[in-house]
Amino acid sequence: MRALFSVLVASLLLLAAHNGMSRAAIGSGPAAPAAMELLVFEHPDCVYCREFRRAVMPRYMQSAAAAEAPLRFIDITRTETGNLDLKGRIAAVPTAVLMKDGREFDRIAGYWGPDNFLKMLTHLIARAE
Repeated sequence: MRALFSVLVASLLLLAAHNGMSRAAIGSGPAAPAAMELLVFEHPDCVYCREFRRAVMPRYMQSAAAAEAPLRFIDITRTETGNLDLKGRIAAVPTAVLMKDGREFDRIAGYWGPDNFLKMLTHLIARAE
C-alpha cells in the first residue's frame, strides 16, 4: 500500500511539473508519511536549481528511487529549515537531503547531472534500507 501511495505521489508531482505549476505549489504542503523522503533545497535565482528541475527531476520521477523516497522541493527563501531534523545547515543549492524516519540520513550537495545524481542517490537509498 505504501509503495502504491508513493507511486501516486510521484506521478502527481511529475504531472504538476509538466502542467507548469508554480515552484511554491509543488511540495508546499506537509509531507506525506514515509519512511524515506527526498528533500531538494533550492533558491529561486539558482541556475543549477532550475537545471535540476529540467534535467534531473523527470529522470528521478521515472526511477525506482521515486517510489522509495518521494520528492519534495523546499525554497530556502520561503521555508524555515530549523524545524527539519538536518545534520547541518544548507550551504549550497541545490542540495538533496535523504530523510529517513523524519531525520537526515545523508545529502548530495550541488548539481551533478542526472546520471551521477541517480547513481549517488541509489547508493544512499541502499545504505538507508
